[in-house]
Order: sequence, then structure tokens, then C-alpha cells
Amino acid sequence: MGENGRLMDKRIKPLRVIKASVMFIEIDGWMAKLRFSACHFIPNHPKCGCLHGHTYAVSVRIEGEQNGEFIIDFEMVKNIVNRICDRLDHKVLIAEKDPRLRIDKKESVSIEIMESKKRYMLPLEDIMFLPTRSVSAEDICNYFCAEIAKELRSADNIKRVNVRVDEGIGQGAGCEFEM
Repeated sequence: MGENGRLMDKRIKPLRVIKASVMFIEIDGWMAKLRFSACHFIPNHPKCGCLHGHTYAVSVRIEGEQNGEFIIDFEMVKNIVNRICDRLDHKVLIAEKDPRLRIDKKESVSIEIMESKKRYMLPLEDIMFLPTRSVSAEDICNYFCAEIAKELRSADNIKRVNVRVDEGIGQGAGCEFEM
């Protein structure tokens, strides 16, 4: 007989609370509307070498230890990602460190692709310069990951930040940052 007078089956083990070895939260960029639309080009690429645009979605996975009830509040993460998306939304993305480009900044911006001799003149307010060597999905993803990690650096319970940037539904690039 058990404590409450019921018969106990000796084959059934009592439940134990098991603590997960890795805890994480995930936010799907398409579903949570963590999106932006932007224009870019990949110099000298046969297809992506022309100015073209995408609607991007940014998905995030954050691993860490629960601090009270949460690893991190979903709203906090969404606010961080939305602020970054807002900076890039409806801009022409230019990689400041791309060795294939000659960039001349004045009231307008002149961008010359040295090998193909293409030249673009754009208003400065239409451009978002990224501190990257390319504006590929991989480099945009790395930019987002670094910016998110910078915002979360004071949270000592967060161990890892994973980001995926999609250039449309079904294709994107991901990266991981150890805190």
C-alpha cells in the first residue's frame, strides 16, 4: 500500500524531475515578423551582381540557463532584432570592407565595382553601410549575430546565440556566437 492507501505497482518507478542539459528559446523570424526588405548586390557574381532585393527574415535561438522563469524574455529579443531590422529596412546594403568596391562618400555616394567598371550613384540616406566584406546572407547573418550578442553581453546566463537570416522562404544562412 502507498501513502494514500492505494495499491502500488512496484514495476512503476516514481517520477523524477529531470533538468535539461541545454535550455533554449527560439523565435521564428517569419512567424514573429522579424523582417526587413533591402537591396544589395554581390560584385562580379553572374546572377547577384546586379542590384536586386529580398525580404529577409531573422530567426534567433538563444541557449542558456533559466534566470528565474526565463532564459530571456521573448519580447526583449524581438525588440533587439526589430531595432536592427529597422536600420536595414528599405535601404541599399553596402559592405564597407569589400575590397572589390571603391566607395566615395559625399552628399551622395559613388560606388564603383573595380573589376566590372560598374558605377552606382546613390543618396547617402538610402544606404546602410555594414562593417562587413560582403552583403551575402552569410555576412548579414554574422552582422546580426554580433549585434544581438553585443546587446546581450551583460546577461551572464546566456551561453550561445544562434541566428539565421533567410533571403526568402526556405533559403538562408546561419551562424552561432559563444558568449
